[in-house]
Amino acid sequence: MNTILIVEDNKVANLALSRLLEQHGYKVEVAYSAEEAFSMITKQTYDLIVLDLNLPKMNGYHFLKLIRAKSDIPVIINTAHSSVKARVKLIKAGASDFIDKSSTTEEILESIRIITEDCERRNNNAQIIVFKQLVFDFQHRIVSKDGVPIDLTSKEFEILKILFEHPKEPFSRKQLYMLIWGEEYDESADNTINVHVKRLRDKIEDNPKKPEIIETVYAFGYRLGKPLMKLVLQAKK
Repeated sequence: MNTILIVEDNKVANLALSRLLEQHGYKVEVAYSAEEAFSMITKQTYDLIVLDLNLPKMNGYHFLKLIRAKSDIPVIINTAHSSVKARVKLIKAGASDFIDKSSTTEEILESIRIITEDCERRNNNAQIIVFKQLVFDFQHRIVSKDGVPIDLTSKEFEILKILFEHPKEPFSRKQLYMLIWGEEYDESADNTINVHVKRLRDKIEDNPKKPEIIETVYAFGYRLGKPLMKLVLQAKK
């Protein structure tokens, strides 16, 4: 059963859409703001997000960009904006599809069906990355060394996952903390990130003092090491 998160601040619209999807066999959870939704996606995995753009505080466009920094989860935009320019901007930010506020029940269900089925096909064909004696299987949340699973905490795994999903991008400690912990950042969070990265390196690096998997970006944060970056980019082709 696919689990869908509806992010819509209008309670009537939120309830109507959630009931429709539940009636057609989907498990549904709801959020009424980007902040509430972000907290939810840091704690649970969803198969699809249906996102309204006109949210209080953080709007849907900026929330979409935040989601894309953390995950490739499909996002369907539920919007009244119909201009080509607006849709192109959203596609570039990572939107998977669109439904209009005036869409029929059939159109909504068909859009969701197509997106979820495509996602399932891609997951079934997900690449497994092998580096030296390590195997990274993110679909099943398993990292193993010499055939033996490594015991990673959920936070350690999420750090690794974010770096693998964005192999060319360095992430600041602030970005990692907000994406993974989903909390307001302060300077003490830098130490939290450093400790988690050190423990992660101790578990997966051949030589934690000369890391190849998680590289330090001086005075900034971390990124995927160059040897692994090449493997990941090749696997994405």
